[in-house]
Amino acid sequence: MWGDIAEMKREFNGYTLIEVIVAVAIFALLVTPIVLLIQQSIKVNVSAKRILEVAQVINEAVETLVYQNVYGNGALNIGNYRVDYSVDDTYKTGTIQNIQNSEIDFRMFLDSSGVLQIENIATHTTYTRNISSTSFDKLKLNIKYDEASKQAIYTFYLNNAQIASIVSGNVSNPAKLGGEFVSNSTSHYLYVIIDGVYDNIHEKLTQNMFNLWLTNIGNNIKIIATTPFIVYENSARHAALTETEKVKKIELKVYNINGELVKEYTTYYSYRVK
Repeated sequence: MWGDIAEMKREFNGYTLIEVIVAVAIFALLVTPIVLLIQQSIKVNVSAKRILEVAQVINEAVETLVYQNVYGNGALNIGNYRVDYSVDDTYKTGTIQNIQNSEIDFRMFLDSSGVLQIENIATHTTYTRNISSTSFDKLKLNIKYDEASKQAIYTFYLNNAQIASIVSGNVSNPAKLGGEFVSNSTSHYLYVIIDGVYDNIHEKLTQNMFNLWLTNIGNNIKIIATTPFIVYENSARHAALTETEKVKKIELKVYNINGELVKEYTTYYSYRVK
């Protein structure tokens, strides 16, 4: 009789309380890891986005301060971030030097008609582009260096578009980490931006010095270097000079919309306009 009643309850009520509890527990065991993975993925994506945003803010801040030749202390509002800056121009390093082909991996030449030619010294391969005669074009040079193989990769961008890539050096004949810029133009305008020597594997700024020698550079060419000891300004095939190179130090503090400090950043540059 009691068995018949239990069977009737099962038919009318579907599942017993114990069965429901067990089912929910199993479901929770299956779903919880998935939920945690989703939450972790969201956190990682948000963190990566924030890192990218801050990097872009720092890049914009440095370019603004360099282009406007800013001194002293102040603040910039970039997007949802406030960037406090301090620019100190008392830093000095390096000496102006002469140059030979044995000291450089490439040469850039801007002729009187505004044609920019980039030459790989080792292979004599050349790349050419036309430069504006009405406003400043931006030539950016990225340098990556592998300490183990002694190889350097130079990538050139004109107005953010890649125009050339030069690979130089090996263990038996290391890259020189040097280049020369020769100008024969007074009517075409160019910013040359160099962002230091980076580790080819870890994308971190190295302690390796890059030397850029300038020949016949006029006021229409502006050299911007975000590391010290980088730009030597003289007529490269004349007598060596002994002047001291001055660089500026930029210190940045980046705050989010809530006023929280999210990043501190220090860099150096030499604003060279002859």
